[in-house]
Amino acid sequence: MESKRGEVVRKLSEWIDDPDRFPGGKLPPERDLAKEMGVSRTLLREAVITLEALGALEVRERQGIYVKSLRGDDFAVSLKTLSLWPEELLVHLMEMRLVVEVPAAGLAAQRRTESELEQMRKCVLHLEEVHSTPDGGASSGAAWDSLLHALVVGAAHNPILTRVYEGLTSTMEKQIVTSRGLLLRYSGQSGKILAEHELLVDSIARKDPEGAMGALRRHLEEALGQLAELKASGITKKKTDS
Repeated sequence: MESKRGEVVRKLSEWIDDPDRFPGGKLPPERDLAKEMGVSRTLLREAVITLEALGALEVRERQGIYVKSLRGDDFAVSLKTLSLWPEELLVHLMEMRLVVEVPAAGLAAQRRTESELEQMRKCVLHLEEVHSTPDGGASSGAAWDSLLHALVVGAAHNPILTRVYEGLTSTMEKQIVTSRGLLLRYSGQSGKILAEHELLVDSIARKDPEGAMGALRRHLEEALGQLAELKASGITKKKTDS
C-alpha cells in the first residue's frame, strides 16, 4: 500500500508539473481526477493533502484544488516527490524544526533588538486572546504561532539561516497549522502550549540563551512526542481520511 501511495504522489506531482495538463492551474473535481488516475478517492485525497502540505497545491474552500507557483529553489520543490504522508510528514518536520529553531533561539536571545522583542510579545498577546476560544486557538492562533517562530529565527540575525528558513516558510506554516490543530484537539493543553511560548519569549527578553534554547527544545520535543503517539495510534491517518 505504501508503494501505491508513493506512486500516486509521484504521478500527481508529474501531472501538476506539466503546464498543459491543468489549464488555468485548476485540477478537475476530486471524483473525476481519481477516476482519471485510476485510484480511489481516499488515496487521491491523501496525495492532495501531502502535496498541499508541501506547498505544491492549494485547496480553496468551495473553489477547488489549484497548482501553486513554485520557485526553482523553493524547498517545497525538492520535497514534493517524497513518499511522505501527513502522519509521517508532521513528525519529520518537527524533528527538523528541533535542529533549526533551537540553536536559533539561543542566538536570538543574544542578538534580538527591542523592536523584534516587541513583535514577539505581540504574537504572545494574540495567542493569549485566542486561548479562551472554544478550540483553544487551534485555528485562529496558528498564524500567530507560525509568525512567532519565524520572528525568533529572524532575530538570530544570521542571513544564511534566515534565507534557509524563508525557503521553508510555506511548508512550516502548513506543519504548524496541522500539528497545532491536532495537538489541541487531542491533548486539550492549550494553556500549556501558551505557557511554553511565554517562557520562550521571556527568556529571549532576559537575553538568556540557555533558557531560550531549553524552553524551545522542551516545547518542540513534547510536541514531537505527542505527534509520534498520535501517528502510532492512527489518529493523524484518521483525520486525513475524514
